[in-house]
Amino acid sequence: MRALKRIEKAGKKLLPRRWHKYFRASRYELLMDRLAPVDLVVHVGAHWAEDAEVYEKYGARTVLWIEADPDTFARLQEVLAERGGPTRHVAECALVSDEEGEDLTFFRFKGDGSSSSVHHSTDTYRTRFPGHGESGDEITLRTTTLPKILARHDIDLAAAQKAMLVVDVQGHELAVLQGLGDGLDPFDLCKCEVSRVPMYDGGAMFADIDAHFRGRGYRLASHRPWRVPRHGDVLYVKR
Repeated sequence: MRALKRIEKAGKKLLPRRWHKYFRASRYELLMDRLAPVDLVVHVGAHWAEDAEVYEKYGARTVLWIEADPDTFARLQEVLAERGGPTRHVAECALVSDEEGEDLTFFRFKGDGSSSSVHHSTDTYRTRFPGHGESGDEITLRTTTLPKILARHDIDLAAAQKAMLVVDVQGHELAVLQGLGDGLDPFDLCKCEVSRVPMYDGGAMFADIDAHFRGRGYRLASHRPWRVPRHGDVLYVKR
């Protein structure tokens, strides 16, 4: 498998960048080109809205960004204020989970905060990302559920022609999905960060997340099962 990956990387270097998506293990870009337009995106774990331009390209009329860390959220608001165009960008600072009103410790990580989590890093994480573990800065955040946030912003999933959920919360993905409950059903697509190796102590593993989606009538569309990354994003599509 590693030899195949080395051959794949070497081959990509010989191709124009616009062709790279045809040779990746993930079929995410190819699928989204075909599945667009997506008119509503709900992104949990927003960071600094790095995917804003991509969602606009896919035709999003509304994007709801949810970020737990207040400091990161302040920068997120600045980034969104600079965007023009017809897409409506809405943001909320909240720690999404499976329970309402629970106080959790949030561990800030070194760097730009994109890896901060309610879970400690593992040895696997620290080996893969040396120097990017916890910074030692901890804050207490109160949880809420995704249905509560959607209601606060008057977002009607049933009114969307095609809705997409994005969950990128560093090991806390399953709790977000469980808190959504039946509210997952109206989403046509879901991009979710998964781990086949323990990156966050007590964090969700791919097998559990995959079982949750399959139980809700979704199929894994972006990867062959044997090509799911050790840690990365996958795309589920409603059957």
